[in-house]
Amino acid sequence: MGPGGRRASVVVLMAVSAALLFFDFGAHVLATNDEARFPMMARDILARGHWLLPEINGAPMLNKPPLHAWLIALVAWPTGAVTQRTAALPSLLAGLGLVAGTYWIGGRVFDADVGFTAGLIAVTTAGVFSLARSPVPDMALSLAMIAAMGAFVSAEFEGRRGALTVFYLLVGIAFWSKGPVGLLPLAITLVYEVATYGWSGPLRLASRPGLALLALLVVTWSGLALGVGRGAMVEKVVMNDYLRAYFMAGPSGRRGLLEPFKHALTISLPWSLLLPLAIGCALRGVEPRRRPGTRLALVWATVVFVAVALSHRQRWRYYLPLCAPVALLLAAWVRNLRWHWRTRAFAAAWIIVAVGLAVGQTSLTARQSRVTDWRAIAEEAAKIPGPLFALEAPELVFEFYLGRPVLPTPDYQTFAQVPEARYLLAPDRNVPHFPASARVRELADGLVAGRRFVLLIRE
Repeated sequence: MGPGGRRASVVVLMAVSAALLFFDFGAHVLATNDEARFPMMARDILARGHWLLPEINGAPMLNKPPLHAWLIALVAWPTGAVTQRTAALPSLLAGLGLVAGTYWIGGRVFDADVGFTAGLIAVTTAGVFSLARSPVPDMALSLAMIAAMGAFVSAEFEGRRGALTVFYLLVGIAFWSKGPVGLLPLAITLVYEVATYGWSGPLRLASRPGLALLALLVVTWSGLALGVGRGAMVEKVVMNDYLRAYFMAGPSGRRGLLEPFKHALTISLPWSLLLPLAIGCALRGVEPRRRPGTRLALVWATVVFVAVALSHRQRWRYYLPLCAPVALLLAAWVRNLRWHWRTRAFAAAWIIVAVGLAVGQTSLTARQSRVTDWRAIAEEAAKIPGPLFALEAPELVFEFYLGRPVLPTPDYQTFAQVPEARYLLAPDRNVPHFPASARVRELADGLVAGRRFVLLIRE
């Protein structure tokens, strides 16, 4: 493929990717606290200027660095409003960046055809297609990680040693996206160097300015968080969120042995159905001189999977960084097929997958609209003079849509012991189980992601 063909392929890839990711821009309804957390932090940044340590209801959010909240705030700055659209835009742009990064790496370690195919596969994986619409930080993290891997490829495969400084800078940015998981590119490259050059291989990653930049970025965030809440940072974040959640089972007990495999395969559906064939092909040609890209993609996917699978806290979106190396492995497999009609077969399969995803997303958006209705609750909440509490509810979602603080309460008794507490949001199924002494009256009801909630006043 000549320069003109490469430019045309990039234009086509990015155009179809943008069409797939943006056709329902802003339609995704926030339904969980995880989705609402960073938009609420962005609102605090715009309203109170807490750029370094954004707050929610007066409490600094120490468990995650604020980079993603910054991105949402910057997007919302021209209008001054964090909405469904402005909250989702950073993830959508990061999704496009991930596709472009997959194309670039594929072109460098394989060839332009593999890069183009890998980009098409990446944008039509379930993980990229879905999470590009969500304001969680996982897509921004994945973009920072693939950018770091791109810098490593430039240093390792093209001999540009100065790119190592950029690599460490981008690893630091990945850390600022979501904390320690952002250091995964460093683990990937270390394993790759050992697998390729033996135990002396990691010395090839030596870069004093790069390591200094990474240390500065990690220490800066840690120092800010420790300076504001030393006890909370050490106990709740470092010990609980980072260590106990990773190494020990939570209250729900041990997770199923197959759960990591289920998440890893479903995040890259439907293409993961072909992954056993692609891995089999890759394992037959991992010699570093013949297939350096194959070795990198295998190591990349393996390290990400193992690192996430070992954690006792399992969530589907945690496996999103797998989509890029899986796309590279699958694209290399397609390139190695000996069918004279392989290009037409892949094009037909891709069109079917893309149309299926678009139709499914349209159906899902319509369903979300049918099962979410805030109007009655919002109208009554605007009249409430005192604090509003929420029981067994995604309080940050309520806060995002109602535009006022919503405080969580573990049970009705705790709520009733607060003298100024009169207004409560609760699932309607919980009300019959309130204590017999409870005297509450319903002011309004509504639906949130199919769950019916009622706004109550304590009399």
